[in-house]
Amino acid sequence: MMLRVRTGACIAILLFLSVVSLSAETTPLRVVIQPTSDRVQAIRYQTGIWPDRFWTEADVPLTPISLEGFDSFAQALFVQQTVDLANWGETYAYRYDASTHTWGISLAVHKPLHIQVRPVSKTVRAFRYQTGPTPSGSWTEVDMSHSVLALDSFDSTQDRLFIQQSEDLLSWGDTYTYQHDSTKDAWGLMHTEKHEKKAIESLDMKLYGLYPVSKSSTYYSSVLGTGLKLNIALDQDDKLIAYGEVAYSRGPSKSDWTEAMQAVNISVGLGYRFGLSEKLQLAPELGYGVVLHLLKADFDGDGTEALETFLDQQVRFSLNLTYALTDTYTLIVAPLGVLFFEKGTIGSLLGIQTALRYTF
Repeated sequence: MMLRVRTGACIAILLFLSVVSLSAETTPLRVVIQPTSDRVQAIRYQTGIWPDRFWTEADVPLTPISLEGFDSFAQALFVQQTVDLANWGETYAYRYDASTHTWGISLAVHKPLHIQVRPVSKTVRAFRYQTGPTPSGSWTEVDMSHSVLALDSFDSTQDRLFIQQSEDLLSWGDTYTYQHDSTKDAWGLMHTEKHEKKAIESLDMKLYGLYPVSKSSTYYSSVLGTGLKLNIALDQDDKLIAYGEVAYSRGPSKSDWTEAMQAVNISVGLGYRFGLSEKLQLAPELGYGVVLHLLKADFDGDGTEALETFLDQQVRFSLNLTYALTDTYTLIVAPLGVLFFEKGTIGSLLGIQTALRYTF
């Protein structure tokens, strides 16, 4: 009789302990996340091996978070915080120690996202990219031989990948926008923003110096000038350029009947840009126009000076070496030659010019 009682008691104790153990294993973990500052307005969290799933958002002040089915051995709790409800801070990984029933915190280790960039044509030499909600940041340029990107800290829920490609390392084509689907771990092309052609591609602000050669040396000693030049791209790659230019020049005279040789130059022309490297370009240009000479001189010999004007045709040619300082500004240095045609003679001047180009 006593043996049966003892056996029954042992069975009851074992059943009780099993129920308690099962209850402890199935009870969801609960945690309260403390904001890093009083400015934090909300947090978002997810659980898993990597933070590559959808986030669950919660406003501040926070209530305890209940984690159903949380595997403390394999999983972590990932948390981000925001002070403006638009931009999210660093990702932190919380680990739960089941033996001490405590949470530990460390910086999250992100699994980088990979994507292979495929060229739109066989002539593409490089591409550039940036990530974020909009393409308003700086671009990172990559040679086409390294076509696989590894993106760290890419937020699939709000970030996009923006890519442009180039054939000459100078001009860039359409903007391709890619979105990452974290549930399928796949990239998709959202849309393509076409490269819009502007009526005026760029503006050059020029300074130049010229020295007369041949018959022109009889009248000039030197000429200094300044000018503005508008460039219009005639092709999609911004290589073939048409331009219009207006300039003013002045130099001391060698003749007795005037003190200075002044002129207003107006010309139009064409140029073609050859890419030498990522930032260097060589562009020969040839232009045709008119030169309006402005002379304050005593032509009739009566001792009084008057403003006299006359008009000549001219040809201007240069070989521009350009260096891209930024996407907007370019430095230009070039040898410059000018031929102007008078009755029975041709005036010629040779020199050098420098310019700063602003690209619209």
